[in-house]
Amino acid sequence: MNVSDNITIHKERILFFVILAFSTLFYLFNINFSDLWIDETFTKALVNHSFIDMIGLLKNDFHPPLYFFGLKVFAAIFGSSTFVIRSFSVLGILSIMVLGYFAGQRLFGKSGALYFCLLTLSLPMLASYSHDARMYTWAAFSVTGVFLYAALFISSNKRKDLIFLMVFSLAAAYIHYYGLIAAFWANFFVAVWLLVKKSNSWRIYLVHAFITALLYLPWLFVLFYHTKKAQEFFWVPAITWQTFFSCFILPFTQKFWISLYSLPMIFIIYSLTLWVLYRNYIVKKDRQGMVLGLSLFIFGFTLLTATVISIFFQPVLYHRYIMNIVIMLLVPPTLFFIAVKNKWLKGVLIAVLLICGIIVSLKASYFSYGPYKQSIDHLHKTYPEIKNIFHVFEVSAGPFVEYSNPDINNYWFKNEQTIVFTNMDVFPNLYTTDSIGNVLNNDELFCVASFENLPFNEKNLKQILSESQVLRVDTIVDNKTKIDDIMAAYVHKMVLYILKYQTLNRNSL
Repeated sequence: MNVSDNITIHKERILFFVILAFSTLFYLFNINFSDLWIDETFTKALVNHSFIDMIGLLKNDFHPPLYFFGLKVFAAIFGSSTFVIRSFSVLGILSIMVLGYFAGQRLFGKSGALYFCLLTLSLPMLASYSHDARMYTWAAFSVTGVFLYAALFISSNKRKDLIFLMVFSLAAAYIHYYGLIAAFWANFFVAVWLLVKKSNSWRIYLVHAFITALLYLPWLFVLFYHTKKAQEFFWVPAITWQTFFSCFILPFTQKFWISLYSLPMIFIIYSLTLWVLYRNYIVKKDRQGMVLGLSLFIFGFTLLTATVISIFFQPVLYHRYIMNIVIMLLVPPTLFFIAVKNKWLKGVLIAVLLICGIIVSLKASYFSYGPYKQSIDHLHKTYPEIKNIFHVFEVSAGPFVEYSNPDINNYWFKNEQTIVFTNMDVFPNLYTTDSIGNVLNNDELFCVASFENLPFNEKNLKQILSESQVLRVDTIVDNKTKIDDIMAAYVHKMVLYILKYQTLNRNSL
């Protein structure tokens, strides 16, 4: 290696660390803007339990444990503030970049690895979920590792790459069930490729795959339990064509809606994908077919599997879960930038993607999940005598527990007809009851919190209202978000029913 090569490598590494430093600041920007929503409060409450208790609690939820275990260790070191538990998700995206740069150099080359990092930075979906204390960025990291080391093992037949492939496959399976599906199809691709090519590594690959499957066996029994439970009830709505196509569009959008800046990104990404497909499989001018095929195979067959399950068994296809495999959409554009020599063209395309992606991501960082703290503050200020709050749906219950003062009692109203999405047992300060009469005295003031136009558990709400005198109904509009015509449909409004308990049922709605 000559002096000029060393200088080039040095410059490329400096550029990567500049990208990484900018990404750190970018993803941390406005990270505390939104209140914690139900899934995040579930995460925070769960990691305050012991490891053994966490497994038991997750058995009655629908998630594998690895992300929560990792966050528990992280929170034990740095605390469990909103900033800390959300910054763990930021760390997941930064890990994707580090992995994509260092492992990606062997697959894409040094400049290709930088293009991959820049494309990662431009993707709005990653920025949106970097502000959620959930497993999605780490799921994307693990699936990215599966892809990279599957491709590297096929190319190199090195035992080290095979071991990393199995480690990332196991991590993906233990973080999210979409990760499990993606890892399965990636390994299926590897097995078929080795078999067709009559590779000598085929048998050693099967041995490692078998060992990996054995390591997943302890959670497999929980997976069967989750599958049975999901067949009885799962919150994901029935699949539609809109649901299916949203999986291709929403990765480039402003949270849940398409921005004008999303349109150039969608056009460029899928145009470059078609170009790469044409060059590799039609005219066969490029030799990137295996890498391209593996990325599209992982994305396509994971999506297809979720679609088939949704149609014939139980709806499980939801755009948020595409976060597990969204990085696969960036592989074809990366291959385009590697193949094309025109620097002006590449510079313009990268600039457009980065500018549009960063603008969309910044706008999405001002999205708020709900006026939870604002509602609690309103209650404290306006009705200081109210000490009991009832919840008919967990969307309000978890966050109210998070933001309530110690003198407030939060009750989860649950009976045999209650629709439940989240395991509420994780919240130690949330009390469960099937009757307000078990808690309240006659003529005692209390509050019921609910979201406006939320259809779930309406019978429970009506039951409470029929046993009470309605004194006032306050609607709290989230004041953190500037509302425009597009966002108006997504701004959450909390409804606070101020009630007086009536044992004689004198009033009903």
